[in-house]
Amino acid sequence: MGILQRIWTTPLPEERLLAELAEIAGRRLELAGRLARHAGLCAYPNIASGLGALAAREAEHARALEALLSGRHVWSKLARPMDAQGSNNWERLSRDLALLLELRREMNQQALRWEGIDPRFAERLHTIALEDDRGVDELRELTLKCDPQALD
Repeated sequence: MGILQRIWTTPLPEERLLAELAEIAGRRLELAGRLARHAGLCAYPNIASGLGALAAREAEHARALEALLSGRHVWSKLARPMDAQGSNNWERLSRDLALLLELRREMNQQALRWEGIDPRFAERLHTIALEDDRGVDELRELTLKCDPQALD
């Protein structure tokens, strides 16, 4: 492949960022589904209701990202199928927390990268990232309430 062909086929930074954001949107749908499923598996009503609220918020974030992406004629990636759930609430929620932490980091990076391209778009992403901070704190608190030694 020649140098000119590489230059012509290299995606623009905006296209690359949109592809990454489409992946993030799909993973948010995955997290919303996982949280909703784990809320149904939880025997503790307070933890289950907290997980349900977090699942609804993550689904709302996924819809907001889909709206932002559709405005640029890009569609979110499909959510990945759920892997092993875990043997107890602590294990399940710990995995969900790890995924939410990863999504929060990626959203912050996306917001920073978009600032030079489209500041209004970046502000919308930053708003979702700020809400993720609150979600991480809530999910961490719910996870800590679960006993890691208890089996369901």
